[in-house]
This record gives sequence, structure tokens and C-alpha cells, in this order.
Amino acid sequence: MMNLRTSSTEFSTSFKVPPIVLVVDDSTDTLNLLCEGVSSAGYIVIPAKNSSEAMKCLEFAAPDAILLDATSPEIKGFELGRRIKSMPGRGNIPILFMIEPANSDQIINSFENGGSDYIQKPLRVPEVLARLLTRVTISVNTKERRFGTK
Repeated sequence: MMNLRTSSTEFSTSFKVPPIVLVVDDSTDTLNLLCEGVSSAGYIVIPAKNSSEAMKCLEFAAPDAILLDATSPEIKGFELGRRIKSMPGRGNIPILFMIEPANSDQIINSFENGGSDYIQKPLRVPEVLARLLTRVTISVNTKERRFGTK
């Protein structure tokens, strides 16, 4: 089992190629925090400030996971999650919704709208990385089985 407190170099060697993560958040501070933390752990990060940018990115990229703010102002994160799940070739991408603390409705909405997991705010990078690692590992292993690559 991987120790999440290892260096980013050790972490990044657990995958043949660095996994790609789309990070969607309208808060510049949160987006910067997540992009820095996730990229320092060995992931390739695609930042998006809003739902429109995220959809444009998904036209050309198939990330291994998506970190998605549930309360984005333009198109709510839950609506964006539904749209992503209905996109050809994008329905299997794990979505981790970032939600308000102790909000049962948002937890339920996360799963009802295509979420694989959720992360409660305030965000703690080690927790984000632990949840992300689990989802990306499952996603990558599923792709390898489906396409016969190892």
C-alpha cells in the first residue's frame, strides 16, 4: 500500500504515465491550492475556472479524474457532473465533488449526479490526494483491463 506522505517523486512512479486530473473551481485561491497540491504529487493538472472551460477541456482531453466544485456559479457542479457523464467517452471518468461541510443534501446530490466520491470543504490537500489516488488507481486499472494494456 502506498504511503501518501512520501515524496512526489516516489508517488509519481506508481503509474506508468502521470495521470491527468481536471480541476474545476471558480475560486482562484482554491484552484491554485488544488493545482499546486495535485501537480506536486505527480499528476498532470488541467485547471478550469468555470463549467464552460471544463467542457471545452473535455472536448480534447479525457482526464483520469475530475475534481469539481459542487457550487460553481455558472452551471452548478451537479449539473456539470450530469453533462460529463452523458458525454461519449467521458462517462467513466471519476468525479470527486467538493462540497460544503456537513451538508447531507450535497453528499446525496454528489452520488445522484455522477460522483464517485466527495470531499468536504475546507479542503485538506492530503485528504484530496488520498481520495484522488483511490479513484485514479481504480480508473487506470479499469482502462488497463478494458484495453489490455499493462
